[in-house]
Amino acid sequence: MTSYATVDQLKIRVNMTAALSAAKTTAYTEILDAMSRKIDKFCRRPDGYVSTAADETRYFDGRGRNYLRIPECTSITLVSVKDAYSDTTYVAWATPTTVLAGDGDWYPAAGSYSRPIFNRTPYTLLLIDPNGDYSGFLNGYKVVTVQIAAKWGYATTAPSPIREATLAESARLIKRFEASMSSRTADSNLGMLVASVRMASLSKDIMDLLVAGMWVLPLYAGE
Repeated sequence: MTSYATVDQLKIRVNMTAALSAAKTTAYTEILDAMSRKIDKFCRRPDGYVSTAADETRYFDGRGRNYLRIPECTSITLVSVKDAYSDTTYVAWATPTTVLAGDGDWYPAAGSYSRPIFNRTPYTLLLIDPNGDYSGFLNGYKVVTVQIAAKWGYATTAPSPIREATLAESARLIKRFEASMSSRTADSNLGMLVASVRMASLSKDIMDLLVAGMWVLPLYAGE
């Protein structure tokens, strides 16, 4: 999975203009990777905010409905479904030339299956095309019956709020390293030592940004 920001962007945030050594470049890269994954976990997005560069095949239970909820993805290349519960092979369904072209067996959408959105990604639904040859995805009774090849993830590039959250958390960590990870910092206004709070998750301002911006997926309560 990719980082949501670059080392050059991070250098600006920590006011560094000198060239980085190979070791420090590696360290900065690892910090960006770690913070990107930390944001993924907080936002409940295991596939991350940047979709995979290549198609990845995943398997699902069709549930016997005319729609199928799927994880976030930016494109879908192939949908294959078993014709019978006992089959061991999948039959490729006709792929539409464009969304709602009417020349395929399925089409992708976002939002609710009762009010789908067709012109927005990430896709989170597969719907049966009424002009196609099928009326529903085969119910596997909790056994996989649907095979989907797609680029899984939220977007093709990191959204700017996610990039800035990654940079802010990474810069904050670097500054703590520079201060020898001290648990107390001096406050010149109060003339005393002030204990700093170590957050178990992200910093409060970053969590507020992600929650207020609706970047955190709600807990799934079932269909």
